[in-house]
This record gives sequence, structure tokens and C-alpha cells, in this order.
Amino acid sequence: MASARDLVYAELRRRLMSGAFLPGERLREEHIASELAVSRTPVRSAIERLVEDGLVAREGRRGAVAMGWLDRDINEAFDLRLLLEPYAARAAASRASADQIDELEQINEHMLRAVQSGDPDHVAQVQHYNNRFHHALLAAAQSARVRSLVENLLDMPIIIGSFYFYSRDDMLRSVEQHRQIIAALRARDPDFAETAMRFHLSATRRLFRDQRKPAPETRA
Repeated sequence: MASARDLVYAELRRRLMSGAFLPGERLREEHIASELAVSRTPVRSAIERLVEDGLVAREGRRGAVAMGWLDRDINEAFDLRLLLEPYAARAAASRASADQIDELEQINEHMLRAVQSGDPDHVAQVQHYNNRFHHALLAAAQSARVRSLVENLLDMPIIIGSFYFYSRDDMLRSVEQHRQIIAALRARDPDFAETAMRFHLSATRRLFRDQRKPAPETRA
């Protein structure tokens, strides 16, 4: 059974990523605790985890506030990933070793088991293995330049928690999309690998967009 802290954390993370909190808006512990029918202790613990995640900041007397991720920041990150990761998949189809492809398959199987487990923290596990998969694919592309460009995008706090939006079926579809990428690498088919990765990222972007609330853009 999930702890109160884990439940509060998951709910607040979904809200932060969906744009329910405006940039700079305070996360008021007492209000959140009342709304979620829990004590302030799990709320405080959840907020500390969100600070570590980079989704919340501490600002002196104001306390915990939502970080200012604008839609244009997120769109730019996806635009860049859609340019670079299909290229990385294409390169990996030619350059990846058999061991690297096996590693991708093993990571994806761990991801599948996490989806199927129903564990209280299964979403965090799925997110962990998904992130490992994409980093391992960059390594398999064997291009230090591409890897340095993409790794920061993969680890953006607002992007890394996308599975908190996913249904179980969405997670299973993501696993299957990874399988298609792996199949392309095993077939040594660069065109297939590039297309499979572009489809996968486009599907991820669509899910993310569907969950985000329109927010006013204030940056010039």
C-alpha cells in the first residue's frame, strides 16, 4: 500500500507538470493537507522531494514555490529531442554493439515488469527505466557530441516525470515502442530506427500536451 507521502508526492507532481500551479505560486502546506485529507507531515516530505526534483524551490519567507517552466521551454525541449534522438537511433543502428542492444532490451524488460507490478512506486520505477533506456540508446549511438547535446534534455525536471501522466495502457504502448526501436537496431536498419524513435517521441509529446493546461506566457 502506498504511503501518504507517496500519494501526496504523486498528486503534487502531476499538478506541477500539468501547469496547475503558476510559476512562482506558493505551495501552502496547510491548504494542500486539508484538500488531500492528510496531515502536514506527508505534505512537507513530498514538497522536499519535489525540491530535490527541481520542480519546486525554496524562497526564504515565501517558502516552497513552483518553478517557472513555461510551455515554450517544454516545446523547445521536445523540438530538440525530435531533431537529435532520431539521429542518435539512426547512428545506433549502424554502430551499437550486440551487448549494447542486449542492454536496451534488458532495461525495457525491467520497465515492462515495473508496469505490470502494481507496486506503490511503480510509476517512479517505470520513469527510472525509461530514462535509462534513452541514455543507453545515446551511448549506443557512440557519438560524444550528440550525447552531450541530448543528455541535459533527457534530465530536465519537467520532462523526466512524464510517466506521472500515463495510464497503464500508455505505459505498455511506450514499452512496445521501445521494442520497435530495439528491433530496428537488431536489423541494422537506420531508416526504421529513425522512424521508430520519431514516432515514440511524437507520441510522448502528444500525451504531455494533452495533460498540460494553457498558461500565460510572460517571457519576451
